[in-house]
Amino acid sequence: MGSASAFDEHLAEAHAAGDLARCLGLLRLADFALPLSDAAASGAEPATWPTLTFGERTWLMAYTSADGLATAMERSDQRFRVVSLAELCAGWPDASWGLAVNPGLEVSFLLEPGTVARLGVPTLAQDQAAEPESGPAIVQKLLHPDEIHALLAAEDPTVSGYCHHALDVAHIATPTVLAEALTRSDVISAAGSVNILRWPALGPALYRTPYGGVDEESRAAVEGWVIEEPPFIGMGLVPNVDQTIREYKIDGIGLPHGSEIVELAADGVERRRAVYDGDLGRWLFIEEATEEAG
Repeated sequence: MGSASAFDEHLAEAHAAGDLARCLGLLRLADFALPLSDAAASGAEPATWPTLTFGERTWLMAYTSADGLATAMERSDQRFRVVSLAELCAGWPDASWGLAVNPGLEVSFLLEPGTVARLGVPTLAQDQAAEPESGPAIVQKLLHPDEIHALLAAEDPTVSGYCHHALDVAHIATPTVLAEALTRSDVISAAGSVNILRWPALGPALYRTPYGGVDEESRAAVEGWVIEEPPFIGMGLVPNVDQTIREYKIDGIGLPHGSEIVELAADGVERRRAVYDGDLGRWLFIEEATEEAG
């Protein structure tokens, strides 16, 4: 087996010092190796979640290095796949499961599901506190046509429900892919476009990360506060195993000056349709010719 990686050395130092906060801080940013069968690695069968049972809980097994995995499995050619903690949360198979980090090794951890969710998907307030120089996050929400009319007609426009972090979908340039990623097939227009409400998230504490579940038992398992119908996963992410898109639950948030409604057309081009002027208290519509000239 190879020598310990720099990451594993830092983790071992924090573990030996009994510094749990530092250990968790390191694990938050870690990539994990999940063991795979030879058949799954070759594509002959689908990958399954590697688990062990300890106490009354099922634990998903993950290792902080390939060498650690090989040591624990006593197999130098052990196959594996690599995932981040956020990616694990996006596909978390069962709200009652915990995460066993480095089981069978000297430096190991058992993380309850609520801890996994909060490490993998911090709140918006925590994200901004970690990078205060980045300024307010930009969030957005896909709009159904009925919502657009109500929003434009409101004297003091507000928004409720779920919104998501715009940065997490910045790589998506087509309406159908965006709607699919956000599980919102109902928002695609007859022309194949989607309308997006986008605004700066002032007051990040108002944008609550929806930890929870689909029933009281799964909500309690992650120590959350939200119960929603499936496919809600309750780990703070849009329910899409192929994406890691942070979402937030909001209630009557007043839209700030500069909020905008953008149309993402079928050709992949974004066009601003309206901008909210907080001083005037109304939406300013943008002429298409003016927008294209700019």
